[in-house]
Amino acid sequence: MWNSFIVKKNELKLDFNQDDPPLKLAFKNFVGSPEVWKAKTKAKFKELCGFSYPSESSVEMIRELTQDGVKITAYVMTINPRLTIPAYVLEPAKGIITESAVIAIHGHGRVEPVIGAYDDYHHKMAFELAKAGHLVLAPELRGFSKLNNLAEHDTLDRLDYWEGWRQFTLATDGFLYGKSMIGETLEDLIRWENWFASKFSVEELDVCGISYGGDLAIYYPVFSERVNRIYCSGSMGSFTWIFRSCYNAPAHCIPGILQWMDRPDIAGLLAPSPILIHYGELDTPGDGNASAANNPSGLTAYNELKTIYDAFGVQDAIFWLVTKGKHHEMDIPALLEYLD
Repeated sequence: MWNSFIVKKNELKLDFNQDDPPLKLAFKNFVGSPEVWKAKTKAKFKELCGFSYPSESSVEMIRELTQDGVKITAYVMTINPRLTIPAYVLEPAKGIITESAVIAIHGHGRVEPVIGAYDDYHHKMAFELAKAGHLVLAPELRGFSKLNNLAEHDTLDRLDYWEGWRQFTLATDGFLYGKSMIGETLEDLIRWENWFASKFSVEELDVCGISYGGDLAIYYPVFSERVNRIYCSGSMGSFTWIFRSCYNAPAHCIPGILQWMDRPDIAGLLAPSPILIHYGELDTPGDGNASAANNPSGLTAYNELKTIYDAFGVQDAIFWLVTKGKHHEMDIPALLEYLD
């Protein structure tokens, strides 16, 4: 009786879609000079992220080791009395720095393979950069690895994200308080950059990241005065595609963003800084791939970004690269060539 009574899916209309977003500050919709657009859009992006420029934080050296001539030092930063976060500095063999300083930002996963502990889709990018003569900072991000549960030592609560139960409480808790993982992580990256610059006398640096780290490689330099070149891998295209078709997790979410702008507009705030957008040829959306992926909106977003760079007169500062035979993974030779 109940089986024949309950409403079935084929009796419903299930092709829902949100109305096209207004994108009130998208460059393609803006009337005015590029400079005015940039100022207004940066201010709105800052507001939506809930970003505030952080004050100086204390940092303690924990330990160091040498691997294949690369010196790797672990540091811990105090954010407040209830939270400390780690990062690693990698110095070239014999301490000879022949290339730029770089901040290498990991994606969903862990920082350990970034610094060379083992291999995964990051392909030891910080370690390989250090071997090539770069001074590298590799921060661990909130929600991942040792920071996968920021309430780990409080037995009554969970503020977890990527491992364990995967209930994403770190993201949803922030939304309840008008915050976002993106905004708080951007503040952490600025803290680390300020410390890195002071500790190692760095006046200018480059940044690279893949996946969620690719997002951050685009977002965090908006608030930096030191970043020169940006290498963004596995992260571009419309937010709509990223969440609905690529099934991305909520760390990427900026509440209300499509009321005002989309991903190419955020990246456009980096002009005139050089930026390379990278994908693996085989990094396509589908079963078993919940990454940002080389989705159908990626090239469209790149072309919109190129239009912004053209408007600022720096059309030669933006690059598009698709590596044949690669999946959702860092292309180390291409990274090293770009930052050479």
